[in-house]
Amino acid sequence: MKKNIIFFMLAILISGCSSTLAQRGALSKAYSSYDDGNYEDVLALTSRAENYEEPSREMKAEIVFLKALALEKLEKQDEALGLYKYLSEQFGDTQYGYKAKEKIKGSPIK
Repeated sequence: MKKNIIFFMLAILISGCSSTLAQRGALSKAYSSYDDGNYEDVLALTSRAENYEEPSREMKAEIVFLKALALEKLEKQDEALGLYKYLSEQFGDTQYGYKAKEKIKGSPIK
């Protein structure tokens, strides 16, 4: 019985770790796609990263910020600005919230 409980707990731990690794991997690929100019891929990969499991607060802000950057490159300024506003309101105390506030200041769209 004790072995079963330990095995079950180990399986849960491994499952959680693999999901986090997959999430991190998708985000890493999204950055690579951004660097390569594949902005549609960035949007798909960041959505995938969000869906593996509920991201940490900091990772959620990072994902949304990367999405907004990609939307800017795709000339979807209104959508990008909406995400920057969301970041500044919901994640204003994070580095990505701060970066979003700076983007809003510099934006011709208010």
